[in-house]
Amino acid sequence: MANLFDEEQGQYLRLNALKYLEKPPEVQREDDPFITNGSLAITYILVETIEQYKTGQGLKFQPSYVHQVFRQTNEIYGYKDLKITIHVTALGLKPYIQISYSEQTEDADDLNESFNKVYEAGYLTNEDQFIKTLEEEQNQEPLGDLIEQYEDFKIYKCQTATTNGFIQFKPFLQAFLLVLIDGVQYPGDENEWVYLILYENRQFIGLTTVCELNIAWDKQRYRLSQMLFLPQYQRKGHGSRMLRTVYKLELEDQKCLQITLEDPSEDFQVMRDITDSKILYEHFKDIIPNQVINSVQDIVDIPKDKLFEIMKKNKLHAYQIKRAYSIYLYAFINKKSSKLMTDFAKYLLREHQKPYVRKKNILVKFEDGSSMDPKQLHLLELKEREDRNINAEESLGEEFCLFELIATKLRKDKVI
Repeated sequence: MANLFDEEQGQYLRLNALKYLEKPPEVQREDDPFITNGSLAITYILVETIEQYKTGQGLKFQPSYVHQVFRQTNEIYGYKDLKITIHVTALGLKPYIQISYSEQTEDADDLNESFNKVYEAGYLTNEDQFIKTLEEEQNQEPLGDLIEQYEDFKIYKCQTATTNGFIQFKPFLQAFLLVLIDGVQYPGDENEWVYLILYENRQFIGLTTVCELNIAWDKQRYRLSQMLFLPQYQRKGHGSRMLRTVYKLELEDQKCLQITLEDPSEDFQVMRDITDSKILYEHFKDIIPNQVINSVQDIVDIPKDKLFEIMKKNKLHAYQIKRAYSIYLYAFINKKSSKLMTDFAKYLLREHQKPYVRKKNILVKFEDGSSMDPKQLHLLELKEREDRNINAEESLGEEFCLFELIATKLRKDKVI
């Protein structure tokens, strides 16, 4: 294995870890005045009261993705100086859409048709109707059961079958999923879907969807599907709070055996790693004390009996437990030693290669039904293994940037 580290590796990790917190800048077309970047043309404004609406206040943000509504390029064609303002009631998420532009071409995109795809339950185009809706919501409370509260924030649990009014509310909730999560797929209408909705006082802030999958007549597996927060509330600790609430629900559910996740984004994976590392810290320090690791002999894996104990107690997958443990080891390794860091990289490839490299099944058959002879197959397997190791070494560079970011956060929060 090539030496992945040098004397300046620590500084390299600290600088590159920051890129995981940066959002790529938006790009706006300037060569054609009739082509508009949809993410820049649309502004959402959440308002809780009539006074907020009339004074131009409220929570303002722009959609992250509109390619699922308009063109694949995120662009809207056929309007000059296009401006779309969508006022939304903060509690019930009822939208009032206002559209303005200075010129329109004959073949312009049909905006009404596009918004009909977003708002299946319809949307308001009349100001009086919107004001009346705001008045009605003043006497209403969030749907569902209050299950968690911290400061001014409250988490409510909703299900289609048991929460009155949720069937009518759900389409407006899904509209936010469409413009804030790339490639989103709406949760189904089945009873096993659970919605955890976060409010600040009476204003919608975000949500999490969880699917309860039956794996036996009396056993379930929780699958966390989506987690969404409005832009102003991202990276404020709400994701960790929400994840802990999901963990709390699964631990209280005697039928639940384990919680899993659909393909997590990079930002979510960082948040999950930090949360899990804080939860599992007490288990890890029983294996290796909180002290600098100077020897490769101190880089040891979790004993199997300890791993099974943690899995049973926390209902987490073995992979996520091992990942959190690897971050714990990384936090204490003497990073000034390039040899020790390279040995640690070898340890990850040896003990946890599967998460870093997806092994391909080698089964080569020809049209006549014959297959490679054993010698050819062996050579192909060796080539596959070599390619996997090369790819794994390359991926570990970025992985350690994430580890550095997470370890720094754990030190800042005085966990380690």
